[in-house]
Amino acid sequence: MNRSSSSGIKLTTVIFAVIVLAVSAALSNISIAGDKDVTIEQSANE
Repeated sequence: MNRSSSSGIKLTTVIFAVIVLAVSAALSNISIAGDKDVTIEQSANE
């Protein structure tokens, strides 16, 4: 019992970490795209 519950906790932790990394990567990509848009607008205004 201890082995299965321990590995279950580890699996849950790994899944949670993967979700957190995926969300942070998605937010990072959105902010990078936003920065590119701003750069394009600034160069167009110049």
